[in-house]
Amino acid sequence: MQPYFYSVSEFIAMGKHGVFVWSCWAITIGVMLVFIIYSRRQRQALIKQLTIQQARQAQRTPKVSATVTNTPLESDR
Repeated sequence: MQPYFYSVSEFIAMGKHGVFVWSCWAITIGVMLVFIIYSRRQRQALIKQLTIQQARQAQRTPKVSATVTNTPLESDR
């Protein structure tokens, strides 16, 4: 069994196709990292936006007390 590459420099050169192969790897990994970073930032922005929306909605809705008294109205008497 003979190794395909005898040294690291031959592995990097890949029979004169190394520039193409390694640039494809670099572009692929770069795009994947950009997607990961973009997705995380979008998620954080969405969570922040939903938190703000919930706070605004909580301010708009009146608070209802837990106990309701059954007192007759003036007109019912």
